[in-house]
Amino acid sequence: MGLSLVRVLKSYGESNRKREANLFSNVTNITKLLDDEKFIQSRRAIRKNKLLNQLREGNGNDNLIFEIDLATEEAAKNVATTYDKLGFMKHDKELEDEFLQWQSYAISDMWLLTKYLVTKKWRTRNKSNLKVFEGLSNRALNNEQMDYTENNLS
Repeated sequence: MGLSLVRVLKSYGESNRKREANLFSNVTNITKLLDDEKFIQSRRAIRKNKLLNQLREGNGNDNLIFEIDLATEEAAKNVATTYDKLGFMKHDKELEDEFLQWQSYAISDMWLLTKYLVTKKWRTRNKSNLKVFEGLSNRALNNEQMDYTENNLS
């Protein structure tokens, strides 16, 4: 019985070390995606685009998405697909929570700038296109709303 307990405790310690190693590896891979120069330039291009900002502000003219230049649309696709990939961390709740604490503003910002392209243009071809990005963005927006509420109630 005592030997079994030692084996269980040893196994538990090994699984914790493996979990920590996996977490470190995952964080390293996430950081590589976020530090990618093309990703950084794409986010910058999206933020600077006047049409995307007009759509974000909700001017009521969804047809502006068809006037967006090809370079900006490609930048938006790069950002959206990168966040779509990162959204699969929903299978690791602890990692996702940490990531959202760190990146919720950036994710929310990128979703609000690209959501009309995603929902009104790209999804006409594929209804499930970028649903993981949208889910991650919704969690980020909720996180931002909670932070806003907490800061204004203090």
